[in-house]
Order: sequence, then structure tokens, then C-alpha cells
Amino acid sequence: MKITQLMHGVWDNMRGPEGKATFMFALRLFLILFAYYQLKPVREALILVGGSAEIRSYALAGQAALLLLLVPFYSVLIRHLHGDRLFHWVTVFLAGNILLFYIAGLYGLHIGVIFFIWLGIFSVVQISQFWTMVSDYHCVEKGKQLTSYIAIGGSLGAMFGAMMAKFMFLQLGTYGLMLVAIGMLLLAVMMPGANIAMKRESQESSSESIQHLLGGLKRVMDVPYLRWIAASVVLLNLINSTGEFVLADFVTAEKHGAQIGEFYATFYLYVNIAALLLQAFIVRPLYQVIGVGGALISLAVINLSMYLSVLFFPVLAWFAIVKMADNSIDYSVANTTKQILFLPLDRFTRYEGMQAINTFFTRFGDLIQGGIIYLVVHIMGLPTMYLVGTNIGLCLLWLLVTIRVSRKFKYRSEQASEHGYARNLNSGE
Repeated sequence: MKITQLMHGVWDNMRGPEGKATFMFALRLFLILFAYYQLKPVREALILVGGSAEIRSYALAGQAALLLLLVPFYSVLIRHLHGDRLFHWVTVFLAGNILLFYIAGLYGLHIGVIFFIWLGIFSVVQISQFWTMVSDYHCVEKGKQLTSYIAIGGSLGAMFGAMMAKFMFLQLGTYGLMLVAIGMLLLAVMMPGANIAMKRESQESSSESIQHLLGGLKRVMDVPYLRWIAASVVLLNLINSTGEFVLADFVTAEKHGAQIGEFYATFYLYVNIAALLLQAFIVRPLYQVIGVGGALISLAVINLSMYLSVLFFPVLAWFAIVKMADNSIDYSVANTTKQILFLPLDRFTRYEGMQAINTFFTRFGDLIQGGIIYLVVHIMGLPTMYLVGTNIGLCLLWLLVTIRVSRKFKYRSEQASEHGYARNLNSGE
């Protein structure tokens, strides 16, 4: 009976124009993440073969520095483009970048560090741009129902992308996977979009101008709710990227050459299978039971428990499992929850806030991580396991921040409903 009710609920949510638009969005996200997971093993192989986990860490920090320059540029861009058109231009531009890397690789240029930095920027800019476009069509309540379905499409794309990359890495080589990724991105651009009449703010005032030099960075600093979301995102990615350094250190100590690329291809495959299962069967019931804020708080508690366990089992086999769980929860529950947090905001605040937080503040955690690793490894000369203890402390701090974000989301959702940002799409109110 419960399965019947579940299927009936899915059918009700997917009926009508919103359901059709959701399916098309899910298909687009499938293609984007399929492309991304063709490139992730390429990234790891290029930077770790002949390099080290430490170089990888500092490259992550470099991404934040570049995004500090890109966020104000994006604010200028959205004065002229937005929604589907902005998504198309950004996607084609990024696909062209991959082609340039492909050509450079064929000529024997060393692109490992540059490609690593670029792919990190690609992942946050491309995905953020997609969700910004989607947010134009979802109010808060619809977002809780339909965002998880779109994310399932992304989880499927990530899973099949990682699955195919595991074998295609051996068949096509490093640069062959780049061509596959370009093809997937161009298909995403050619997919038909949602009906423009469905935009939830089509009747709202758009007279506000975006004129400040810092663009979205200034917007985040001016809005307390965005500041708390930014703090949560910084801590989440600081914890995650520090964990990635520990994993990379374990991997390079035990594996060499092509084994590294094969390990990461398998690792990402398992991560995305778990993320798909969580997205399909856990996320929406979790929101129904403990709410969006409760889901966010639970992430901090789970992360804290997992890193505590590593203190008792400090080996690659166990830490790989911990990072698989960490990443799969991040890609499913955390990512979906983060997108919903922006829905109670007006258009300009949402556009600038989402792009600044999903890009610069996401990678700002990596920048801090680079400093922490330099301090612990170089200046203090401590073993890598001390970084696990650092993550435990960060998880406790993140728990306090998520409690604050949860309270502010509840208040913002009530305010959005009163001011019409969360009106019912079917009624057109």
C-alpha cells in the first residue's frame, strides 16, 4: 500500500506543465553530470600522476582566487542575459574550454594543474547556472516536491558517467574522455526548455539594478540569511576538501600510475550509486519527516560521526568508505537542500546570491583548506591524521551554523509566502 501511495504521489507531482518541465530539467542535469564525471578521473590522473596530494590541495585553493574575479563579472553578465539564454551561453563557453584543453594535451603541454583548477570552476559555475535557471520556475513548496526529482536525473547522470568513465578511461584515454564530455554539454544546450509562461516571477517587478562592483559578493554581505548560508557552505566544503586531501594522501601512498585513475573511477561510481539511492528514496521522505532545516542539521551530525570513526580505523579501505558516504550525502541531501534554501528569495537576490555562494563561497572553503594543510603539514610537520581531528572540530562548528540556517529558512519561507514569491504556480497568483 505504501508503494502504491508513493507512486501515486510521484504521478501527481509530475502531471501537468510543471512535471514536464521537471523531466526536461532532470534530463539536462543528467547530461551535465554525465559530462562532469567523464572529466573527474581525467582531473585526478593528470594532477596526481607525477604530482602529489599536496599539489592537488593547493590547486583547490587557486580555484577560489579565480572565482573571486569571476563573481563580479557574472553580476555584469546577468544585466543582459538570464535564465535559459544565460545557461546556453555559459555551457557553450565551457564546452569550448574543454576543446582547448584537448588540443593542448595533444600537443604535449602539461595541463594537469591548470585543468584541475578549471574543472573545479566548471563544476560550480555550470551546476550553479543550471540551478539558477531552474529556480525561476519553482516556488518554495513546489521546490520541495520537484527539486528532488531533478536531482535524481543528476544522480543518474553522475552514476552512469562514472560507470562509463571506469571503462572508457582505459579505452579512449585521458583526452578521449574530454570529447565525450563536450558532446554531452552540447546535447544539454539543444534540449528544449520549459514554457516561459511558467516563470514564477514573470509578473514581479524587475526594476532593481545590479550596479555594485562586487556584484553577488556584496549581495551576500548585505543579506544576513545569505551570510549564514554562505557560512554553512564554506564549512561543508572545507570539511569535504580536507577529507579529499586525506584520501588522496592515502591513495598516492598505496597506488601508482594508471592505478590512481582506476581507483578514482571506481570510487566515483560507488559514490554516485549511493547518491542516486539516497536521492530517489531518502531525500523527499526526509523532508516530510524532519523538514528542510532538519535535513541540513542531520548532515552535520552524520559527518561528525563518520570522522570520529576514522580515528579508530585510519586505513585507506575504511576511509574510502567514509568518503564515499560523505560525498554521496553531499551530492544528494546536501546539494538538494542547498538549492531549496534559495527559493524564498526575490529574483535578483536569488540570482546573485546563488551564483556567489555556489561558486566563490563554495571554493573559499578550499582556499582555507589549502592554508590549513600548509600549516599542519609544512609548518607544524604533523601527520595527515591530524587533519581528521581538524575536521571533527569543523563538524561541531558546522552543526551550530546549520541550526541557525534552519531557523532563518523557516522565517524566510513564511515571509516569502506573505510577499508572493511562493505563490501557487497553477493559480498564477
